[in-house]
Amino acid sequence: MSDYDQIRELELELISPTTRMNASRLDELLADGFKEFGSSGHVIDKDTVLSSANLDFNTTYKLSDFSYKTLCEGCILVYYFSSWEGKESYRSSIWVRKDNRWQMLHHQSTIIPAHHG
Repeated sequence: MSDYDQIRELELELISPTTRMNASRLDELLADGFKEFGSSGHVIDKDTVLSSANLDFNTTYKLSDFSYKTLCEGCILVYYFSSWEGKESYRSSIWVRKDNRWQMLHHQSTIIPAHHG
C-alpha cells in the first residue's frame, strides 16, 4: 500500500464513530502539537480532541476527491472534499511519519457556503 493510500485510509478511520470515541486510538493518530482549524472557526488541539472522545459521535461524513502532495520526506499534505448533513467543506491535512507510522499534525476544514456554485 502506498503512503497516499495509507493516509486516505487513516482519514477515513478518523471520521469513524468508533475511532472518534476511542481516546487511545486518537492519541496514536494525532501527533503531539496537533492543531485543527475547524469549520466552526475554533482552533482545536490534541488534548481537546482526546477529552471529547467519550462523547457520542454519530455524524456520517462522505469524503471524496482526494489529492496529495509530498512536502518532504515523511510529510504529506492531503486535500479532499467532505459532505455531511447537507453541508459541504474543503478539507486539508498534514501527515507526518514518526516511529514508522503516520500521524496527523494539522487539519483544516473550510465550509462551502450553501449559495456557492
